[in-house]
Amino acid sequence: MKSRNLLALMLALSFSAAYAQSEEQVLNSDPIDVDGYLKEKQVTDGELEQIKSEIRKQKNEVQLNKDKTKGYQELSRTTEKLSDTTEDYLDNKKSAKKDIEEYNKKIKCLMEETPGKDCDKYVRGNRNNEVVAQEVQVQQAAATSVVDAPVAATASGAPFEEIKLIPFAGSTQYNGKIEQLEAEIAAGLRLESNITTRFSMGLGLNYAGLKTNDFANNTYSAQNYGLGYQSREIQYKTMGIDLYSKFFITKGERFRPYIGAGLGYNRATAKYTENNQNSTWSGMQQYNFGGEEFQTSFFSGTVMGGTEIMITKGFGINIEAAYATGLGNSLSSESSKNPFNNPDQRRLRELGTEIINANALSIFAGAVVVF
Repeated sequence: MKSRNLLALMLALSFSAAYAQSEEQVLNSDPIDVDGYLKEKQVTDGELEQIKSEIRKQKNEVQLNKDKTKGYQELSRTTEKLSDTTEDYLDNKKSAKKDIEEYNKKIKCLMEETPGKDCDKYVRGNRNNEVVAQEVQVQQAAATSVVDAPVAATASGAPFEEIKLIPFAGSTQYNGKIEQLEAEIAAGLRLESNITTRFSMGLGLNYAGLKTNDFANNTYSAQNYGLGYQSREIQYKTMGIDLYSKFFITKGERFRPYIGAGLGYNRATAKYTENNQNSTWSGMQQYNFGGEEFQTSFFSGTVMGGTEIMITKGFGINIEAAYATGLGNSLSSESSKNPFNNPDQRRLRELGTEIINANALSIFAGAVVVF
């Protein structure tokens, strides 16, 4: 019996020793990753761990410095805002204190029975203003009781309060029954003043000039007599003065479109630029060419439409389209030659009359100077 127990004990001890040895082998074996392959064992020591610790420390400090930098930037922005608001606060505070002091002085002066010279601007000025205000109210009430129309006109704007100087230049085309000509130069100057806020009147000076060749083939043209020279060049000029009015469609301060009309008095001249004396015979009649000139005066009517574009309060530009034509016949005419012996004189008269009665279409651009 004892021998059996001894044998069992020895077997148990042997099995325990084998199990302990197997467990130690498993613990000391190389690690295996999830895929079933052996994982390389990392070797480390105290120096490596110290290096890793220093890296982690420096990374933390880098992040900390970034956070501090953002904080200082935000602090700078808030400080700037604080400076602006503080400045506004101090300005408003000073202004309020000044207003309060002024108010206290005024109340003190008004309460004193015999105020000094320091109170003149508060007491006497106030009394004068009250007297003037009462007089104005009485006058307005009297004017309203008599008639309402003048009061409405006065309220719409003081006449001649605004004066404008308007130099302009542009292009003019004359469309007659036969001729279609365009001016080489068309310019002028206007002086204008307001009557109300929407209605103005003005006085203008204008000038236009053009050149054309005499291509007429009538029986008196020198070309028909074999003289061999080309048609002569004609120069036409007109200068006039006109009285006009404008109605502004809107009351805008920058863009002010308008329509208007005017009546003008004009002086026109037509002559040949080359006036070399030439003559020819037709049977027993001699015809002379050279020195012809035609002068006349006439009235004209104009309608216009455009806009003022103010760049500043005292300066702007003006763009305008206009239509003009002569009214009736010429008032007077002068000829330097007798049309009977100088046939080109008739041509000048015909051309001048046609231009006067033509439909003149113009486009102008100019400046607006307000005084």
